[in-house]
Amino acid sequence: MKGIFATSLRRAFASKLFAAAVAVTVAMCYISSRSFLQGSNNSVYIIDIMIHLGLFKKIIVFCAAIPYATVYCQDSNSGYVKSLIVRSSERKYIWTNVVMCALSGFAAVFVGMLAFFGIVSIWMPPAAYEAGGVYDSLAQNHPIVFVIMIVAVFAAYAAMWTVVGLALSSLLSDKYVALGSPVIFGYLLEELTSGLPPYLNLYSLSHSYEVFGNAFGNSLYTIGVFVLLAAAAGCVFSVFVKRRSRNEMA
Repeated sequence: MKGIFATSLRRAFASKLFAAAVAVTVAMCYISSRSFLQGSNNSVYIIDIMIHLGLFKKIIVFCAAIPYATVYCQDSNSGYVKSLIVRSSERKYIWTNVVMCALSGFAAVFVGMLAFFGIVSIWMPPAAYEAGGVYDSLAQNHPIVFVIMIVAVFAAYAAMWTVVGLALSSLLSDKYVALGSPVIFGYLLEELTSGLPPYLNLYSLSHSYEVFGNAFGNSLYTIGVFVLLAAAAGCVFSVFVKRRSRNEMA
């Protein structure tokens, strides 16, 4: 396990793609929020309003997929996947890649958005913010914790879709499927779940809307839903990787 884990860890985090994903996330944060920067003096407000922008969400989901979602395509198309499976096992190869895909996607968005928050806070110090709803007390009394929490939820949402991209790339081994499908399926499933209660509504969950009356419980539940969905996508990835490795698929 250590061999495949170490290899995957390097591919996930010690790569130009991960650095690029963080840099693009910071750049997109600026581009998406620059119209609000002149009219505000609170960096907490900037982060909260930015997360609610539809186009921003789609671009950030794409950014999260950059570091690792195309790894299986690279391994499969080059034939390297056979060597990796021989050195470890199907199960270890599959689930190490699922975990690294999710972690790298989460980290790229989380680090990128917090880096932008830190930069903006130099001239717009974080201050008490009226967030409304379940997070209002936290935003009023601990604005930095509030930002970390909503960014973590948003990053978990993006990371979940990167695993979906990885899973679909095992069905259609194409890097454009791996990068583009998270954005497309994210939009479609948000529309499909839009009429469901908040605890099952992906749009509401991605924006940290109220499910429980406690801010921390709300965040833990939301992140838990995304982890379960990522695990389900991982199971799909497992099925198709096994079928391909046994020559059951073209």
